Order: sequence, then C-alpha cells, then structure tokens
Amino acid sequence: MNHKTPDKILLFFAHPDDETSSCGGLISKYSQLGTNITVCTATNGNKGDLGTGDLVLKREELGDFREKEELEVLNFLGTSDVIQLGYDDQGLELLDNNVLEEQFLDILKRVKPNIVITFGERGFSGHTDHIQVHLNARKAFNKYLDFSSDNNIKLYYTAMPKFIAEIRDMDLSEDEKLPTVGIKISDIWTNKVSALRLYKSQQDAQDVANMFESMYVGNNFNFGDSKANFSSLFDSFKKFNYSNEPTEYFHQAYPKLKNYKNIKLLNNF
Repeated sequence: MNHKTPDKILLFFAHPDDETSSCGGLISKYSQLGTNITVCTATNGNKGDLGTGDLVLKREELGDFREKEELEVLNFLGTSDVIQLGYDDQGLELLDNNVLEEQFLDILKRVKPNIVITFGERGFSGHTDHIQVHLNARKAFNKYLDFSSDNNIKLYYTAMPKFIAEIRDMDLSEDEKLPTVGIKISDIWTNKVSALRLYKSQQDAQDVANMFESMYVGNNFNFGDSKANFSSLFDSFKKFNYSNEPTEYFHQAYPKLKNYKNIKLLNNF
C-alpha cells in the first residue's frame, strides 16, 4: 500500500524538550520529506533543572532560557512553526476549565493538520502536565472533528512496545503500550541526539541522549551484557514488524483500530 507523506503534522506537548525526546527523529525525518511541522508547547518548563555541565541558571531565568533553547532545537530539526503558550511548569491542572482545550482547538483550526501527535493517557511518565496536555488535546481534537472537513485526519499518542515498557517497569496505559506505527529513524537518529544535547539546561534531555548513544551502534541495539536478550525479544516480535533499528513508536487513537494485539506495525503515517 502506498502512503502519501502528510502535508502537516501538529504536535502538542507540555515542556520544552518533550517533543525531541518523544519525536525528535520523526521531526527531522518528515521535515526533510517536505512536511510542515508545528510544535505547540504548553509550559515554559520553569520548574526544571538549573543547568548541566558548566551551565548554571537562576530559577527566575529558567523559563525564558528553556523557550529559547527550544526554538534553537526545533530550528535545527526543521520545524516549520513553534507555538509556546508559556504557562508555568507544573501548573496546567490549575488552569480554569477549558482554557487549554480552547487554545488547542484554535491552533487545530489554524494549522489544519493531517496528523496530530500528543501524549497518551498516562503522559508517558505520569507527570501531571503531560496528563493535562493529553486530556485537553484529546478533547480539542474531538471538537475539531465536528469542525473539520478532513475525513483523513489521524490522532496518535506516543507509545512504547509493551515488552520494553514492562522491562523498564513503566506506568503506561494500554494504548501507550500498543504501538501501531514504528517510525524508523536509522538514518537520522544522530540528529535527535544532537538536538537533545542542545537542551543544555536539562539533565533529562542529556540522559535520553546518553541512552540513545549507548543503545545504538550503527543500526544495532547495544545493551552491553543484555544485548542478546533484547535482540531475542525483538526477533520474537519480528512477525509484527518490530526490529532493533532506532525507532520512535506511536499508537493510532483516531480512527480507532481493531485487534491491536495482533497488528503489524506500519513504518509511516
């Protein structure tokens, strides 16, 4: 089956660096294919780390610094537009009812995306801001369906293969553990790592970069002593199109698919 490269992808996330940790490879890959990619970030991340390495920041300057970092990172990755709503970190659940939902809906109406990507039910980490972005993005998307004439629009949640999530003891919803799409980023995964390195204020971003560098040598999974175990796991799921190549995973939430547990991963949208 031939798949048309989407014209527009819209991403809703909570903090500067969420988008790169989750989708940095996708952003780089699809921007090179000509897709217009818009990233909306709800908070300025002003409760995060105060620098890594030699960088030391004051609390009052962190939010502005992180938003500038994000602009630099997303310019590097090829993003077409960045929308920063600038709310306080860890404050989204304190917003008045429907405020964030209506802002997301306005952005959907303006961008008119083919693909929308956001967090799943548990926000991939349980962070309250992540969960609020999921709730409001989902509600806004559902409202947008009544407004839009695009019958082919799709909604995706960030996901992780169930066998990996269980090994890492991750608290994820069932949707977040059942990918339907695996975007292979073998040719540009180093762009994702380079982008994460640009988030010099945040240790989490550096940790994800370290993880990718330790996992992948060329196109191969590398877990040191457990490399054989992980390779064997991926081999056992090969019939579902899992592979040990660098990959970012997503769950198609709309239109809803059937029989997720036996679905073969697509490698594009």
